[in-house]
Amino acid sequence: MTAPAKLLRLSLAAYQTRAVDALLGVIVKVAELHDRDPAHRQAIALKSGVTLLQSPTGSGKTLVLGRVLEGLRGSLTRPVVWLWFAPYSGLVTQTREALVEQCGGLRVRDVAKDREPKGTRDGDVFIQTWATVAASNKNARKVRRTSEAALSFDDMIASLRDSGFFVGVVIDEAHLNFGASAKVAAEFYLEHIKPDFTILATATPNDDKLDAFERTAGIELASRVVVPRADVVEAGLNKVGLKLGVIRFREGDRDLIDHEQATLQAGWTQHCRVRDRLKERGLAVSPLMLVQVEDQAKGEKDPVKRVRDKLVEIGVDDDAIATHTSGEPDPDFHSLAYDPNKHVLIFKVAVATGFDAPRAWTLVSVRPNRGRDFGMQIVGRIMRVHPSVRPIHGQDPLLDSGYVLLTDPEMQAGLQAAVDELKAVRESIELITDDLDVYEFGNPDAPTLMADVQPKTTFSPRPPQTPDERQQRLSELIDQGMVRPDVQDMPEAEQDRAIVAGETWQRLLGDTPLFGDLPEAPKPEGGMQSAKPNFRPYPLRRDLDLPEALIRELPPDPSNLDDLVQDIAREFCRLADVTGLLQRRLAKAQLDLRDLFAAELQETVDLRLRLSNARVAEKAQLAFNFNDSIDPRLLKRALVEELRAIVDEKGIEADERDLRRAIDLAGMLAPEKLKNAIKTAQSRNVRSDASEPVPEQYFGPDGLSKAQKSAYGVFPHRLNKEEQDFAAFLDADHTGTVKWWMRNPENETWATRLILPSGHRFFPDFVVGVSGRTTPDAIALVEIKDDGETGRLQSDRNVEKIRVQHREYRNVFWIYRSDGTWIRAGYAEGLHRIVDRDRFDVKELVYIV
Repeated sequence: MTAPAKLLRLSLAAYQTRAVDALLGVIVKVAELHDRDPAHRQAIALKSGVTLLQSPTGSGKTLVLGRVLEGLRGSLTRPVVWLWFAPYSGLVTQTREALVEQCGGLRVRDVAKDREPKGTRDGDVFIQTWATVAASNKNARKVRRTSEAALSFDDMIASLRDSGFFVGVVIDEAHLNFGASAKVAAEFYLEHIKPDFTILATATPNDDKLDAFERTAGIELASRVVVPRADVVEAGLNKVGLKLGVIRFREGDRDLIDHEQATLQAGWTQHCRVRDRLKERGLAVSPLMLVQVEDQAKGEKDPVKRVRDKLVEIGVDDDAIATHTSGEPDPDFHSLAYDPNKHVLIFKVAVATGFDAPRAWTLVSVRPNRGRDFGMQIVGRIMRVHPSVRPIHGQDPLLDSGYVLLTDPEMQAGLQAAVDELKAVRESIELITDDLDVYEFGNPDAPTLMADVQPKTTFSPRPPQTPDERQQRLSELIDQGMVRPDVQDMPEAEQDRAIVAGETWQRLLGDTPLFGDLPEAPKPEGGMQSAKPNFRPYPLRRDLDLPEALIRELPPDPSNLDDLVQDIAREFCRLADVTGLLQRRLAKAQLDLRDLFAAELQETVDLRLRLSNARVAEKAQLAFNFNDSIDPRLLKRALVEELRAIVDEKGIEADERDLRRAIDLAGMLAPEKLKNAIKTAQSRNVRSDASEPVPEQYFGPDGLSKAQKSAYGVFPHRLNKEEQDFAAFLDADHTGTVKWWMRNPENETWATRLILPSGHRFFPDFVVGVSGRTTPDAIALVEIKDDGETGRLQSDRNVEKIRVQHREYRNVFWIYRSDGTWIRAGYAEGLHRIVDRDRFDVKELVYIV
């Protein structure tokens, strides 16, 4: 099916009748001016002969213009031949069909095939694009060249004018006809057509391109006929509302979903709602969803194929998807728009304007950089009312609105701007009066004085041209304190950059040296720096029954890494409900629809959006990549293999993609269980070593305070206040619990340490010998924190540390001071944070927890 069935001659709506009458009156008035003062034909044409019809897309501009041209036949003192310009070849076909169907009094002609002046009748209309006659391509040159078979376009116009014809021009979709070609079009308009009447038609208020053409051509819009959208809605030709859809994701789901695919799915959901409602109403209309994509960038994937693949993935039948890859809406494009077997039409940016798709309700735009023009295009494409729906217009809220979904809700500004402009349009008919000021046509390219708004020139010194100049300018800048003296020793290119920068700053600072006019003074003599204090050895006290060496945890043997990751995989699949995630392919979301013309009208639609395997894998990458010693690829492979073994055992059907997605989801949704699995497996695989003896001497400053139970007999230096006070607390124990204590310096090869799930090392602050503790050498480990209120205590690293135990020395005591009292801290699993346990008693060091 290539086009809708032919309709009977349409009656005009009230606003259309008013527009036709106004435009007829303007043309008749201008014709009278031409007849009265033929010597100033060009001035009259440019100053008074141009009229603008501004009317929303879908309001019947072509019908109005056709009826105007038809109504002028026989109404003027001379016949008129009309040149009708459309922006695209596809619109030429569409316009020709509309005029033949609805304006039978006009004869439509083709300038490419028919340029014979003889037999031309009043009201003949030649429909073409500017490219047909004004471009430099082969076809345009052929039309502009006289041959034995036909006159050139220029000669035809001249012949008709000599025969007494008025020449009229209709520029449809005027906001599109004047883009980059405005200058060429204006030149052709002024020098070759030289029309007596011009009617500009546009759906876009306040269009910059149209304004540029007016300035370039030196024309004035003496008359305007403005049709507000409300009149078009009331007549049943435009939908009542335009609703913008915004997807609301559940917490945590946003990063798991491909937003472009989600927007396509939301658009398809809305399309299906419209389709079902049309069926309920008994209307034989197949709705159309439009998908606008960006032009293909060089070296990038084809956006049409990308979107088509995603549509098929969400369940759209591939045969129901039409694509149009041309840059213009050609006749083939209109065939696709009318084919009821096509439910989705993917098209590119440039095709967004001027085509007629009355069965379109929903538009999804996945292109970036959307401005006001984009908003106008949107409104035009989906706001038409299908003829079959007009009998119930205004009775069904679902069918009375068009729906727009954008991949990025933040880019809705252009759409809102377009709606605001359309809402602001009021009916207006401004026509020329009887007065006419004749003036001489001037030079449109004359420059405009802009001195008052020109920006101040930025000072930019030129680089030195000779070595002598370079040295002179550099010396002056150094003397003035603008450039450092050592620049003189740098390469010439660096010197030049310093000179330009220095002189620029000099100008910005008003030629003020960097340090002003401060007098020079000798550098003050400072006192002698205190010498580094004398360091002396403090011997290890053998009388305290100290261990020969501390037991250190070492990472698992790299040669047994396969065993470790398999152990982690088994433990994680045991802790987490991974099999329960195998069937999780969808996520719940909501589509909020807000009417841009009536903000108080809103509705919400429930959605089920497909999870993106790629987005899930991307988001999950960090979950498996927190331990530098464990290859995340090796770990994920082991997890997939373990899960495959589990589903095979349970008889669950799942493919490779399902297994990988379930593992990725589990890693994201249960990161603590993954860390626990690594901690458990690592504790079984971590190595212990006690080959590095405790040093026989501690080197510290002379004169350190003595400590009765310290391993080296003194309080070590470089303890912070909390550590110093806790060391004193241990040293003052009189209960017999503390036998000895020592500082456990970080990163010392002999110091004990724990291997964290992340692979990092943890060195507790103190090692304490405790009477009655059943660990090797009766050792307890203590970590001191400065307080329990700061965010530092709750850091991710501390939360990771407090959850681990030493393989041999077992639990680490976490202690900080609050209001002068030592408090023991612990980890609260449910809160996932460090919390107070109770007041710390030194006797607790005996217990293993």
